[in-house]
Amino acid sequence: MFAWLDDLQKPLSSGDDRAFRRLGLWLVFWVFGVFGIWAALAPLNSAALAPGVIAVESYRKTVQHLEGGIIRSIAVHDGDLVVKGQVLAELDDTASRAQLEVFRGQYYIDAAREARLAALRDGLDRVVYPSEWLESGDPRAGEAMQVQNQTFLGRKTAHENEKAVYRRQIEQLQAKLQGLRAQKRGRERLVNSYRSELQDFRSLLEEGFTEKQKVRELERNLADNEGQMGGLQSDIAATELEIGETELKITQLEKELQREVAKELGEVQEHLFELKEKIQSLESTVNRTVVTAPESGMVLGLSVHTLGAVIPPGGNILDIVPQREKLIVEAQVSLTDIDRVKLGQPAEVRFSAFKARETPKTEGRLISLSADRIVDQRNKDVPPYYLARVEVAPESLEKLRKQGLELVPGMPAEVLIGTGSRTLLQYLTQPLSDSFARSFIED
Repeated sequence: MFAWLDDLQKPLSSGDDRAFRRLGLWLVFWVFGVFGIWAALAPLNSAALAPGVIAVESYRKTVQHLEGGIIRSIAVHDGDLVVKGQVLAELDDTASRAQLEVFRGQYYIDAAREARLAALRDGLDRVVYPSEWLESGDPRAGEAMQVQNQTFLGRKTAHENEKAVYRRQIEQLQAKLQGLRAQKRGRERLVNSYRSELQDFRSLLEEGFTEKQKVRELERNLADNEGQMGGLQSDIAATELEIGETELKITQLEKELQREVAKELGEVQEHLFELKEKIQSLESTVNRTVVTAPESGMVLGLSVHTLGAVIPPGGNILDIVPQREKLIVEAQVSLTDIDRVKLGQPAEVRFSAFKARETPKTEGRLISLSADRIVDQRNKDVPPYYLARVEVAPESLEKLRKQGLELVPGMPAEVLIGTGSRTLLQYLTQPLSDSFARSFIED
């Protein structure tokens, strides 16, 4: 039954030994030949391995406070989902609001002054205020309007009284002028009468019917009345000049008022401009005491948990991780691999948080690459790297979701960025060829 075992134990003949040797040599030659041809010709895909982490495309949103302050209330906790505009926390606004009310009260006063001065400038009979002041019912606005109305009436009355004094002077001068003109007209008639009478007596004197003394008397009376008429004309001119000077005083009074009003109005408007800027700044400060979510997402890294805690100016309050943003993988590409990494190259992403056997192949594409190497200032042990951003294919994400695997920002990942292909022989001989290339470089 076991005769074949006995045959195997028999020594081989020399012919059989040579046959087995040839068969072995051909077998070794065939195996190494096929392997060598495969190693020299068969392409193998190569990739750059880069550690990474899952992130949202637009990064997490850090919520800070410009001025800082004292925490009055906290409305969220770590892990809460919030929507854009939702209140996250409130800071104490007592000091800011008190200062704001002071500036608002001063604004009402200066704005009412501006309205009063504008009414004086335009010659109005009353001050015109903004309609919203009358509708607001704000007591500060009402008080400011009342004070400026009284000031307006007082100044306008004083101005009108000054003008009335000059107008009365003009009226008196005009009455005097009328009297002088009436006297002049009377003197003119008297002079004309004396001239006619003198002409008649001169004719009688030539004929010898009157005495020369009578003619001389008429000549003296005529000269006296002509002199009085000249004096009246001089008084009329002086009175007209005085009336003109008084009217000029009224004009100068108006110009002086306009000049004073324009100067005060310019100062008030300049102060109002400064007040508006301060009020707007304080309103923004008060509004910022209510901290709201800039984006919808999940609260992370809440830095304050105690009411009354102090937030420094520019201090971080919390982070918000957007939930509906596109997920990407941020990978750290080694400096030695950067020459083989190009935008648009395919990539394979592996998630170490999932079991490898249960995780389907996740494909992606390189969408951005930093222009220069990055040095981690916080961790000196991390070697410099180039930051690559890989977009995970939507179909790969869908496969993960179907298996109940959900990607979360911050999850670690490994990225294999396809860099092309090369043969096994090239891979094995590259270190040797690189060594030869360096050894032949002259100093």
